[in-house]
Amino acid sequence: MLTNIIFYSSIALSLISLSVQNLNKRTVLSGLGDLDYSFLRAPTSPAGHGGNRNLCHCNGASPQDVLTVTYQGSESQNLVLCMCPNAVTGASHMIDTMGKVPAPIRRYNKAMISATAGTCGGAGSSGDVSFYCSSNMHVSVFIHESAHSMDRGKSASREWHDAVARDSCVPDAYANSNYADNFAQVVVLWVHLVGKGRDKDLGGSQFSYEFDQIVTCFEDLSNELLCEIFDYLAGCRLYEAFSNLNFRFEQLLHSSSILLKTSFCIFNNDEIMNRFKQFMFANRHQIFSLQVTFILYDGYFFSSSFSFDSSFDRLESIVFKDIPPDALIPLLSNLSSLPHLFSLTIETSDIKEKINDIYRLIFVLPKLKYYRIFSSDSHHSITLPIAMNNQFSPIEYLVINHYCSLNELTCLLSYTPQLRHLTLHKTKSNNDSNITILPSIILDNLKSIYLDLYRTKYNELEIFMTTKIFSNLKSLCIFGSRDITFLYAYRWEQLILNYFPRLEKFYLIYNDYIDDEQNYPIYTERRNQFSSSFWIKRQWLFEVEVKNISIEYTIHPYSNRWYYETKDNIIDCSAFINLTFERISDSIFDEEGSKKIERILTITQIYYLEILEKELSIPVLIQVINLLPNITTLKIHSLSTDETTELTVKELRILCSMKRTSQITKVYLEEICDVHEELDFLFTLCPYMKYFKVGCTNITDVQWFLRTIFKEINRNNNHHLRLLCFHAPIADDRIVENMEEIIKYDKLLPHFTVKCILDSVYLQWK
Repeated sequence: MLTNIIFYSSIALSLISLSVQNLNKRTVLSGLGDLDYSFLRAPTSPAGHGGNRNLCHCNGASPQDVLTVTYQGSESQNLVLCMCPNAVTGASHMIDTMGKVPAPIRRYNKAMISATAGTCGGAGSSGDVSFYCSSNMHVSVFIHESAHSMDRGKSASREWHDAVARDSCVPDAYANSNYADNFAQVVVLWVHLVGKGRDKDLGGSQFSYEFDQIVTCFEDLSNELLCEIFDYLAGCRLYEAFSNLNFRFEQLLHSSSILLKTSFCIFNNDEIMNRFKQFMFANRHQIFSLQVTFILYDGYFFSSSFSFDSSFDRLESIVFKDIPPDALIPLLSNLSSLPHLFSLTIETSDIKEKINDIYRLIFVLPKLKYYRIFSSDSHHSITLPIAMNNQFSPIEYLVINHYCSLNELTCLLSYTPQLRHLTLHKTKSNNDSNITILPSIILDNLKSIYLDLYRTKYNELEIFMTTKIFSNLKSLCIFGSRDITFLYAYRWEQLILNYFPRLEKFYLIYNDYIDDEQNYPIYTERRNQFSSSFWIKRQWLFEVEVKNISIEYTIHPYSNRWYYETKDNIIDCSAFINLTFERISDSIFDEEGSKKIERILTITQIYYLEILEKELSIPVLIQVINLLPNITTLKIHSLSTDETTELTVKELRILCSMKRTSQITKVYLEEICDVHEELDFLFTLCPYMKYFKVGCTNITDVQWFLRTIFKEINRNNNHHLRLLCFHAPIADDRIVENMEEIIKYDKLLPHFTVKCILDSVYLQWK
């Protein structure tokens, strides 16, 4: 206990002494966590139980587990991993992430601690011991804390202080706090820059074994390396940090190799407008992208004060956010002079009578490839005529986020023969019953369509799609609601077979709501229509999710499932119809939950049940399963074993009848707390369970866990279970050997195999 007090007191004193420092330097980046560290790879890291427990400080408690880690290439240096009770981060993440820290930096660590959740915040270090108090922290944090161990007093030296004084800036605000954190953040930035191989003088792709090779001043970095840093900065921030410092920076800022990504907020203010105009004019040959946000702005004042011309010859992307309509039209009029404008995004409102002018001006932009428009206004009509031969636009990506009927969309598509991807977020019903058909246009390049048809009937969609325009489509995503015809599988089959011969991916999301009389729309088709050979052949799966106010039916391409995730096909998987409950409340289940299940069963049978609710009430689970007699697979997040909860006579009868009625053979419990209680209940609820998977267990004593499992199996006379899967902090050959020894010593099983796949252990027996 005294050791823990000294440990945490030393950290507190260090923080107090550091907090009074402030380097008052300019910062280059807003933070280093967003930089690219994907090049870092964790080496092989054998780990065994046991190690120097004196290095483990768990806020007065004894560590739950102590491991000794040896990284490949650093066999002479062992690192102790301390797992505190209820550790905030799993052992696998701790080992892998620390392994990504370059060996020359990591080698100074003696121990790392995964702290108890809620006992501290962030991360820290004392001496050569680092501790981590938040879950799954980024590798940059591990580099930072390792750099403190690597420091060895260097950050307190006159040499380092002089280097910082000579430097014009520091990496980020955290590096501005004090010399120690400045040193650590420079190491974090250095790892990124060297790892990206941007400067051969820093050691290429291999990290130096001596920190003296690290360049400590930005002025000493090469131009190529500075350009890499500048690429992370917004144009205005870049000028704020580096302009008027010295001749070299001034030359570099204005060189053709620097392209500026610029963002401005425009107010009704002459000074701000003048600064915007001055910056834009001075850097017109370097501006690559521009985002302008209009705040309480008089659009006419802006459009009369500024315009684009051909001198903005590097400008490729523009975003106008909250732009007033009276400013938009004049701006669009002169965008055609931009020689390389490839991307344009417009967010506006109240476009009403201007919508036709907006599209007319957009379609004449000569280089535009991507166009996105957002407007909350619903009172407008697009009345453009069908495009003629000389009116085509080069747009390839079109994202429409304003209300648009399918008739209006048809007119817009006539202008975009090169279109590759189409997204329409808001639809409205056609004003007339006649659907416009494009005469002779075929969108050969159109591969992907996303349509949100909240206000559109299926019949309108079907007429819109029954042309050869979309014959090369590969991906189709449809959102529908309030028209049960969207769930008529045969209509979809005919549409796809006749008009989408190349379709590879099909997504349908349909939300089913009760009407004003608390009834669902009448479904007249037979059950299980989405289980026909048409859907099975294409591996398009039908699923259902119960949400708070609706039932969501989904069709999507096949994705792997936990119950056949093993590499050796241990589980014989078949096509399941899945039902997911977002949440289940005890109070509303009888009224709403049962009604929703009855509704679902008129459309499809359910074989797979997943409940996302944490600490699910056992009585509620019994009621749900009783309503779904065909369930074979069950996944739940966690169970509530509240001793005050008593089962009713009806619930007890249901539970007792499971021996006769249950078909559940596969169970996945994501989190388990009370192993005895929860296993006893699950074996009673699912007496024919063959496969049991446990997710997060916080169990490091595998021997105890195995003995408990088999004790419950024998107590409940479960002779069907043949496959057990559970998460292990360290899933490797060593744990396989330990399990084999335990099973043989205790004579738990005569014939069995143990395998590790990723961070899970699979035990199978005959």
